[in-house]
Amino acid sequence: MIKIVIYSLSNLFRIYLLRKYIQIFLGDEMEDKMNIKEIVVYGGFFLLNTGASIAFHLVWLNILLNIVGINMIVFLYTKSVKTSLFLTCSIYMIHMGCDVISFLLLGNMKRGEINLVSAVTTAILIFICELLTERIVNGRKREEEGSISLIFVPVCSMIIVWILVSVMDNGSRKMFIVMVSASLLIVNFLVLYLYNVLLRAFSQRYENEILKQKVQIYANQLDIILQNEDKVKRLRHDMKHHMNELKLLAIKNKDGSIQEYIDSMEEFINNPKEIVSSGNTEIDSVLNYMLQKAKGELKDVEIDVQLPADVSHSFDINVILGNLLENAIEGAGGTEEKRLHVKIKLKQGVLRIEVENSFRKEMLVTKKESGILSNGIYKKSIRFQTTKEDKEQHGIGLMNVKKIVEKYNGIMEAYPKGSLFYVKLILYM
Repeated sequence: MIKIVIYSLSNLFRIYLLRKYIQIFLGDEMEDKMNIKEIVVYGGFFLLNTGASIAFHLVWLNILLNIVGINMIVFLYTKSVKTSLFLTCSIYMIHMGCDVISFLLLGNMKRGEINLVSAVTTAILIFICELLTERIVNGRKREEEGSISLIFVPVCSMIIVWILVSVMDNGSRKMFIVMVSASLLIVNFLVLYLYNVLLRAFSQRYENEILKQKVQIYANQLDIILQNEDKVKRLRHDMKHHMNELKLLAIKNKDGSIQEYIDSMEEFINNPKEIVSSGNTEIDSVLNYMLQKAKGELKDVEIDVQLPADVSHSFDINVILGNLLENAIEGAGGTEEKRLHVKIKLKQGVLRIEVENSFRKEMLVTKKESGILSNGIYKKSIRFQTTKEDKEQHGIGLMNVKKIVEKYNGIMEAYPKGSLFYVKLILYM
């Protein structure tokens, strides 16, 4: 009975990893929680596959059930024949490859004793493959670091199983190996589950922070708009008096006084909070909020924005500007120069963003090797040490910037030069 339970647990873990693997490629089409239809299909595949393996031990039947079952699960999320065929074949080849490796590693066991330990070992190997695939496909910095650290858990489990199998020959001790293998299987499942729970929690916290910041940004822009409207109303109310005064000065040929009077009117109507007024409300909101914050904390702030009012992809642009400016303000805030210069220009579909800020050299942790990206674009990559209290959230913003740059086949270059740090982006919008 214990053998059936352990084999069922290992098979259940394999099916859980199967869903994780599909989620790597079709994440946008899948929800975190399974619906009734998914539960029925996954549950049916588990019962049929486990029951047939225990009852018949037929290789050809196991292959057929796995291919058909995996294909049915993939078809829950995509109707594309090419995608379905690719995922089904790649998943089954990984499972089959792990089965072969497991058999070779445990080859010194008798055939009748190899099944349970081999099933557990195969599940652990599939776990390693899933983590490696996630790292390669997603290419997201924070998840890469998490998944590469996570690989040590199944690798250590594999080493423990292999050592036990190598040194223990007594039949009674083989049950001890099975029990240890089952324990390691449960540990691996819990580690993967907790990793995903924590990842979702961090993502939720980041989304909440973004939402809070958006509320502040739009509240700030609304305040600017209301102040502007109030000034326009007041100016319009007194316009008759202003026009009479200007006529009187014109009659007296006092050109200098006319200029001074117009300058006074312009100064009255200008709003110090409205640093940028490109005409695009969404982008202006982010820039005004961040630059207003910068002027409150820094000494030297310069901004040059050349954007048309009808800018498309404003959401993506805001993600870039919000994250880059927040990091630049943080970096410049800890220096004596407290310098921030920003240039933004969109011309003929090419968006150029340059952010220059003073920084402390001790904020640089390591410098990675510069390399050539898959699309042939040269990029320098540097890691930083944050001064934020919530260090877990640091890096998610830059990760989002990187994804948007890749989305538009753009170039992102970040490098220090003397006491200044530069970030330059070119996006083909």
